[in-house]
Amino acid sequence: MDFFMLRADLKGIFSEQQFLDYLGNTGGAVHNDATPVYFGHSLNGTVMTFTISFAEPHFSPELRQMMMEDLARGMAAYIVDVREESIAMSIASKQYSFSSREESRAAEQCCHKLLAGPEEGDQAARQRRKSGIYKVLKEYLQDNRYLDLDGFIAFRLPEYRDKLRETVENAMEEYLLDQQYEEFIHLLQYFVHFQEPLIPLIHLMHKEDHEFHILNEQFSKISVPSQGGVVAQIADQEMEMEDMIVSTLISLSPDRILIHTLEPEAQIILTIRRIFGDRVELCLHCPRCQLFHQEQFHRDQGT
Repeated sequence: MDFFMLRADLKGIFSEQQFLDYLGNTGGAVHNDATPVYFGHSLNGTVMTFTISFAEPHFSPELRQMMMEDLARGMAAYIVDVREESIAMSIASKQYSFSSREESRAAEQCCHKLLAGPEEGDQAARQRRKSGIYKVLKEYLQDNRYLDLDGFIAFRLPEYRDKLRETVENAMEEYLLDQQYEEFIHLLQYFVHFQEPLIPLIHLMHKEDHEFHILNEQFSKISVPSQGGVVAQIADQEMEMEDMIVSTLISLSPDRILIHTLEPEAQIILTIRRIFGDRVELCLHCPRCQLFHQEQFHRDQGT
């Protein structure tokens, strides 16, 4: 007799075999050839019906429990690995209005970064979501012989959906901040493009993070104008550039900027290069670079 039946729409899956692999991904009781268990599946469009039958009286309650744990673990992995991002974007589409497909894709990328990012914290959160789903599935399968996976996701995982909703909100906040940042960068690029150069050359000695020494052509310190940050009107809101180095460079309006740095991929370096474009050159190994960084190292070491 059939003791368990699973129905699932294979959304986001490459093949029915991939889905079947998830159901037995632990290599445990589900795919143990020595057990008196028979499996079957049928596909109607994208909807799969998966059945498990057993040969009584050889089938023990302990074996059934092991199989249900295997299935719960595999389905939890399938939900998080395959369906999670589409569930998150479904939540996002109900809460937010996207003006274009490009905007929707950008929001989707932000969700992907938070849900499947390589950072240790992201991976730990991902594993916690799998564990939470596994626990709910395991409890459900103890008393039920039929599971509609899509209905289960929609109605039996409120805590999981709440976590995704929170992630979506964080992703959208990050997306909107990125949009504002991009608009502001474009405004500064436009401003710099039409700005008349006031100084032929500035040597920007990058110490670390956002710390710089600003020198003229003769490698002497430049007197920085005492004025506020660069302020622009974007979407009727006043935004102030917090990076003083960017504000200072725009105020000085150099024709060329030579950045001496050991971290060419640092975010602040990339930002300066984006704003000032072909006015910027990088120097990684000139004698001045070496001397400057040696002096900074000795100062930091107190020697």
